[in-house]
Amino acid sequence: MSANDFIAEKAKDRDRFELELSDTFDVKASIVLLILTFLGTLSATLLTVERLPAPVKLAQIPVIAGLVISGIFCVACLWPRTYLIDDLPETYKNSLPEMGNSEDERLEKLVVLSTELANARIVHNHALNETKAWALNGAFWSMTATLFVELGAVIYLGFAIRPS
Repeated sequence: MSANDFIAEKAKDRDRFELELSDTFDVKASIVLLILTFLGTLSATLLTVERLPAPVKLAQIPVIAGLVISGIFCVACLWPRTYLIDDLPETYKNSLPEMGNSEDERLEKLVVLSTELANARIVHNHALNETKAWALNGAFWSMTATLFVELGAVIYLGFAIRPS
């Protein structure tokens, strides 16, 4: 294996990784949205209960704010983006006549071209994934804070209710 082949293989692997990572972020954001749906339903239910202790109702203010913030971050993570993908094989085939006469020369130039294109895709897709990672991180931390506030309210409620 030549150095160019090694670099091309690494570029191909990283190119594939960046595309797969975008899907991973989407799945994680969807899981956060599922948890937010549960927390929102619980919050709405607690707000509709009459004669609920005031601390539990007041706890719903930061819960609702956290749900909104986390939801906005999830939407930012899931917002459609244009990822770059590898060209169709036909594109490379059409470039063959311009790459020399010998098979070895054309193969070497194809490897270099493919690696350059992969590196450009990696830079572009990585920048998109950094934005998704930032948004997912914000959604996660906001959701986690919201979850702990809601759990605190439910625990308080559990100890505040006395059988009559």
